[in-house]
This record gives sequence, C-alpha cells and structure tokens, in this order.
Amino acid sequence: MLARTKEPMKEVARMVTVTADDIRVLAQENAPDPVLAVVEGRLEVMPSAELTGEDLIVYTKNELVREYGEDVTDIEAELAAADLTAALAD
Repeated sequence: MLARTKEPMKEVARMVTVTADDIRVLAQENAPDPVLAVVEGRLEVMPSAELTGEDLIVYTKNELVREYGEDVTDIEAELAAADLTAALAD
C-alpha cells in the first residue's frame, strides 16, 4: 500500500492524517494514474508521473477501485482514511 522513496517513513508519517475528503478527491480524480501522496509534508492527489524521488505514495486510485469499487461511499471513505492513517503511523 505505501511506497517509500528517500524520506524515512516515520518522519513523514508523523505529519500526516488521511481524511475521508482525501479519499473522495482521489476517487473523483480523472488524471492518468492518480495517486494520493505525501509531497513536502502534505497530502496531494496527483498523477503518478509527477512524483519525485522524495514523495511517498500513500494510495493509488487503482487500489481504491480494487478495494471499494468505482463508487466510494462516505463510510468506505472514512474506513479507508482510518486504515491509511494507521498504516502511516506504523
């Protein structure tokens, strides 16, 4: 689920909480191969092609669709956000 580049995971993870809104934005993103990533200490939804070696991929739209389907409910968005926040904290 999480793909790390150069940054130590613990340093990045302490600064970030994934919200249901982050999941909803990812679900609605139409850019090619969108991802939710930590970029300079904050979460962003962006095309994977724009990632740098310093960025941390938290979740991809492909993973989201595979796990929850095309239409993500509010409850599913909350669950996904909680799971990802917990994974970042580990």
